[in-house]
Amino acid sequence: MRLYLGYPDSVGESERFRLKDLFLKEVSVDYSSVPVEVKKKLLSLLDNVDKKRYLFLGEVLYDGIDILEFALFGVNVRDYDELVLPGYLYGKPTHLIKNLLKDTFGKRFPVVYDFNLFDRNTIVVNVGYTRSSISFGGKLLTVISLGEFHFIDFFGNYLFNRFLGETGISNAKLRKEGVRGDILDKCRSQAARILFGRTSKVEIPQFNYSRPISKEEIDLVLSPLTGSANYGELIEKAADFSSAVVNSLYTYEELFRERPKVKDVKLIGRLTFPFERSLKKIFPIKVEKVKEEELLKRGIVNKTFKVVVEKPSFKAEVLKLNPLQVEGVKGGIRELRHFFRSRDPKGLPIIERLTEELKGKELEDFAYELITVIKRSSFRRKEEVAYLNHSIAALTRLELPESLLKKAVKEIERRAFNWQLPFETKVNILYFCYRNREKLRGSNLEVFPFLMLTYIRNKKVTEGEKNFVRTVCEKFYLS
Repeated sequence: MRLYLGYPDSVGESERFRLKDLFLKEVSVDYSSVPVEVKKKLLSLLDNVDKKRYLFLGEVLYDGIDILEFALFGVNVRDYDELVLPGYLYGKPTHLIKNLLKDTFGKRFPVVYDFNLFDRNTIVVNVGYTRSSISFGGKLLTVISLGEFHFIDFFGNYLFNRFLGETGISNAKLRKEGVRGDILDKCRSQAARILFGRTSKVEIPQFNYSRPISKEEIDLVLSPLTGSANYGELIEKAADFSSAVVNSLYTYEELFRERPKVKDVKLIGRLTFPFERSLKKIFPIKVEKVKEEELLKRGIVNKTFKVVVEKPSFKAEVLKLNPLQVEGVKGGIRELRHFFRSRDPKGLPIIERLTEELKGKELEDFAYELITVIKRSSFRRKEEVAYLNHSIAALTRLELPESLLKKAVKEIERRAFNWQLPFETKVNILYFCYRNREKLRGSNLEVFPFLMLTYIRNKKVTEGEKNFVRTVCEKFYLS
């Protein structure tokens, strides 16, 4: 019989359990009585099973493997003869677990991984608490530092930032009253409830604050984590889930000299819908969620496998654009159109000059041309990104009639949540949102300022850039 150890649930032939619960029962500690940081460590046990001096609880210091040992005392381990593990436990964690089972329970367990149980044309993504694995065709391709925790934490911080902006309450005031930590924890707990489908609104009763959360808002807010990369695009480095998937398939293609033919996509874990939506954009096929019990019944398809493990680190740097040096060029809208068609940067100074000079009907024609430039620019070439930046900056400075503003908002919305664009583009979009804030209520761009504030939390940006983002958020809902 097989035993599967995973997150959040582990399963055996006739039992389903959570390792954290078994550990706490063994040491006679109630889960509700432990601090938040201890809860996080218990939830991420499998991701840190190889850590020394991992948890201090009840005057005892535990290694990660010690916690697992205590937890498994509550399982009929000797009833099983084969162990199934998530791909993200490949390597040292597997070695430690096998030794634990041999030394403590006196039994040697053959180990198979989730990706050994699916055929060669299948992508398997196993979502853990802080790590997830991506495999294809019986080969583990990558382990990424992205899991359930990151989505809940990021979404919770966004809800908190949006709450501050909408109520006009400052961080300083909440700290002075001693409630900032409580409100932030409440936002994170409500983020979990929303993401798990238990509620569709955020509520903070002590401030008489309540608002509904749509599925579209959830997708937009999680976009910095899920990404928008597609197979065939140039990926300089993995910065989110979709780029990690695409990049790992490129690695597969390079090593095995064959293009991956993906026919099935399987997801294992609890919070899988953000991954599912990203995968459906990359592969226009059905994405299926697999229950843990199914892993106990499946035959081994890829018993001998070659592992190609990459562990991309989602670094704190933001993408910066190197400015193009262009001499002043005379011309009007016609010349701008000509230069843009050939992606010649000579059109950039024309945008700056026309923004200052044109009025009336000519100004409207110019604004329409800028909207067209935004629509036709991509993030793949630095010349196009430069045109995109100049056009957004110019539209921000113009007083647009309502019909043109709607068109501008529509096109800028399409760019705002593409996180492969440079940080300068994001700042330009942010300033556009600020200048037109009263007219953006109800649009997707209403999300953007508070998402930017959440996005830069762990990013390496200047203090001036941070202050600019904070200022926009503080003033966004002020009349």
